[in-house]
Amino acid sequence: MRLLERLFKVKKRTCMWFNRKRCIFSILLLSSSCVSLAQSEPPRKGQFSGLVKLGLVASQIHNDDVGGYNKLGGSAGFGVFTPISRSAKIQLELNYAMRGSRKAARPDKGDFNSFTLEAHYIDIPILYRSHLAMFDYEVGLCNGILVYQDIRNLSGAIPNLSPFNRYELALNAGVSVPMNQNWSFNARFHYSILPAIGQLQLINGINVIGGAYNNAISFCLIRTISPKN
Repeated sequence: MRLLERLFKVKKRTCMWFNRKRCIFSILLLSSSCVSLAQSEPPRKGQFSGLVKLGLVASQIHNDDVGGYNKLGGSAGFGVFTPISRSAKIQLELNYAMRGSRKAARPDKGDFNSFTLEAHYIDIPILYRSHLAMFDYEVGLCNGILVYQDIRNLSGAIPNLSPFNRYELALNAGVSVPMNQNWSFNARFHYSILPAIGQLQLINGINVIGGAYNNAISFCLIRTISPKN
């Protein structure tokens, strides 16, 4: 009888010990799940996140009779974005970007002429971003303010030639691919809506001609800075 009582007491203590451990384990599991959900929770409406970016720009000028993205430059900047729905965001950036055109001499083909048109801009893109699968797509308008230009040929800089307009309005469209939680790779197409060089003209009151347009593709690394929830 005493042996049975002892076995019953040991069994009861063992069950209590296992129940206590199971309760503690359940609490820890629930807590870790809540923490994981809180860390992965996307930004809410009205909550702003930041970004910094650095990359390269390959550009040409449409209507300058030189084809190809032969002019290389750089781009750097920062921005903020905020969600407006579950899959869409509005993004505002402030960037420094180099664009222009470059024609290299081809002595092997009897072409000894070369020139470079270089324009540096402060860009203010306003973009709509949408998420699809693992990609972020973006489209919007870019306001460009010319801050520097340089035109040169084989003889050197041409000091009195200033072809670029002070203001440029362009269309931007691009796609971003995430590399991890904080870093992504972005490719963006840039094309002038208003001429970057020259002016639009009406012919016979119907046809619009004239002007040359910036045409560029940028490739940037982007670091996202999200607020802690």
